[in-house]
Amino acid sequence: MNNTTTEKNSALKQWMLIAAVLLLTVTSQAANYANNIVLPAKLGAFNAMGYYALFATLSGMGMMISLPMVGAFTSKFGVKYVTLFGLVAHFVVRFCLMFAGNAVAFAAGWILMGFVAGLYMSAPYSIMADIVPSKDRPKFYGYIATASAFGALIGPALTGAIADAISANSALLVYGIFGIFPLFSLAFLYPNKKRAARGKFDFLGIALISVFVCCTVLWLSMVTKFFALVSLPGIVLPILAIVSMALLIKVETKAENPSVPIQMFKKKRFAYTFCVQMLMVAYSTCITAYVVVYVQSVMHGSALASSTVTMPQTIVQAILGFFVGGLIGKNFKKRFRPAALLALSLYILALLILSTLRPTSSMLVIYVAVAIGGVSQAVTQSIHAPFFQSELSPEEIAPAQGMFQFSSTGGASIFGALCGAAMNMGANFNQVFLIGAAFVGAALVIALIGFRFPKEEMETA
Repeated sequence: MNNTTTEKNSALKQWMLIAAVLLLTVTSQAANYANNIVLPAKLGAFNAMGYYALFATLSGMGMMISLPMVGAFTSKFGVKYVTLFGLVAHFVVRFCLMFAGNAVAFAAGWILMGFVAGLYMSAPYSIMADIVPSKDRPKFYGYIATASAFGALIGPALTGAIADAISANSALLVYGIFGIFPLFSLAFLYPNKKRAARGKFDFLGIALISVFVCCTVLWLSMVTKFFALVSLPGIVLPILAIVSMALLIKVETKAENPSVPIQMFKKKRFAYTFCVQMLMVAYSTCITAYVVVYVQSVMHGSALASSTVTMPQTIVQAILGFFVGGLIGKNFKKRFRPAALLALSLYILALLILSTLRPTSSMLVIYVAVAIGGVSQAVTQSIHAPFFQSELSPEEIAPAQGMFQFSSTGGASIFGALCGAAMNMGANFNQVFLIGAAFVGAALVIALIGFRFPKEEMETA
């Protein structure tokens, strides 16, 4: 076989893997965005709609537990096997949820579903970083942003159509058609890579992060709704969360092979990006949750009208994702900071526009606001990961991506719970959007401080 044929085969293999990564992103997003379409029908069958708010947090709680552990799992088993296991297990768990006989069994399965979904949620960024040169990562992460937008758009639409035409159970599984190509492509074309494990597997770290996440999420989700602030669970849950977090930090900083890579916060670029990401997801939470409810309950719009809320954002994100990463990546070190600050500023602008909504407002106002947010979504998904990856070694990328995804899930859960508490105390939707703008404003301040490359790196760019 001559060199030309070998190069063609190598290029074909690379592009097949790139396609697999993008479809893996579509699979993950289609499943996650479909959850809210299926959940009401399933809970209605159990006469458990009164617990909808609680169930809506359970899959996120499962993800929050698994995402920080991705690094430890990939260290022991390899990125390929962890990703494939998560992909297959996600489908199997959703299949089993079809046969849950009561709300308790369904709740357990819903948490497990989130846990296994978290095992491959961050994989697209980790695998893409392995198969393309570092200078091309912003461009290909832009493609991931487009794939993410496509999954967010097609997931609910396809799920809703199947739920109406067949059943909610069938709708649980339809997302899986996007996962067939990634499953076989990664299985046969992608080599398994893992770090050399140091020391024994860290079961104590897993136990501590599980206690912290469960206590935190359950307390934020249930306080004032299912029990009073001053009550046994109202006092015990936050105390357990604080104690477990303190022990987690102490244990994981000394562990040879930590399940939760606390040491990543020693990397300044990662620490700053983690904090920015955790705060800026307030925007996404406002759009996907509170704007939809505002259209239905305040503007008295139809379910169809509310379902169109995120479409302008998704379309803008999908279009810009094709080229925004490549454009910034051509001179990444000089263009990163202005692009990142602009994206955060546009998030704030979008939320401020939404805070002016009135019952008689036109849907056009919402469409303009979320389209502006779509610009930010395309930019941030293309550039945040390349920024913090720029100071990581290749073996650190997988654990860092897991922790980075944890910041999104955790931030959304905390912000959502805080807004729910604010509304219980009398806040309206407009004030919720202002709270979201304040969160992103805090992210902008952190970015102003930490989103920069040293002068010596800028001079060699």
